[in-house]
Amino acid sequence: MKKDSFSGLSWMTEEIRNELNLRDKIVKEEDIEKLFSLNDNSDFSIALYEILVKRNKKKTNSLNEIELNLFLCMNLENAGQADSILTFLQEWFPKQNEKTIKSLNEIGATKSSEIIKKAIELLPENGSWFFDSSDEESEKLMSKLDSDFSNYPDGSMKNLYRKYAEINRSRI
Repeated sequence: MKKDSFSGLSWMTEEIRNELNLRDKIVKEEDIEKLFSLNDNSDFSIALYEILVKRNKKKTNSLNEIELNLFLCMNLENAGQADSILTFLQEWFPKQNEKTIKSLNEIGATKSSEIIKKAIELLPENGSWFFDSSDEESEKLMSKLDSDFSNYPDGSMKNLYRKYAEINRSRI
């Protein structure tokens, strides 16, 4: 039997292993046709994200408008789940804050867009670190906005990504 990166996971069924290997192959080959053949929206979103990251690493600022919308929203979601939206807004993509609001609206995440807009309004205008000038009230508000965003006010992001990608399939 061929060794793969999942071979040490005893709980993993052959079916799951095959699906993950297929997803990895789609990403490696950037096979957009096969990407859209994935039935599971989680697998689709993970593969699409990895393809976009790969493209962006190859050539920064090479993503088209549709790809950039997805890329920013996916990174914001990752930051919100793994750390905080503040990480995205001030560390990862501070120059993309206004674009991120538009991107969220584009994919249909209008409630999330409003939350991020409010969070951006709390940031210092001079670009300094939020906690250097924040007070207890603004920190509580930022924490609430972070929590609100992380609770998926627009529903499943993976479903929004899929729907938006399907509509714009020819541009990915």
